[in-house]
Amino acid sequence: MTGVPMNIFVVLFLCLLLMVVSSKNAETIPPPNADIICPDGLSICPATSTCCISTDGDYSCCPIQDGVCCADHKHCCPKHYKCDLKIFKCDRVFSATMLGMEAPLNKN
Repeated sequence: MTGVPMNIFVVLFLCLLLMVVSSKNAETIPPPNADIICPDGLSICPATSTCCISTDGDYSCCPIQDGVCCADHKHCCPKHYKCDLKIFKCDRVFSATMLGMEAPLNKN
């Protein structure tokens, strides 16, 4: 290999390696709008929601992304809040109204 510096081959190899690693990572990251599959593997909720176990033991969809599921299995609160089931409020610095859960989009 006369006339071609070895550094060119090293740079080309590193670029190729970076492309392969990037494409593998892109395949494992779900699209931001993808629906989420609940832990039961059957219930599906919108990407902007959270799977919570409902009173009948199935999953329901809390209409808040990264929401906190309340112990009554009927309500949920925003992230970093906790459920106050005595007064049906979400506790933090501010008061927030608890939201009722919704049926999942689909069951496989």
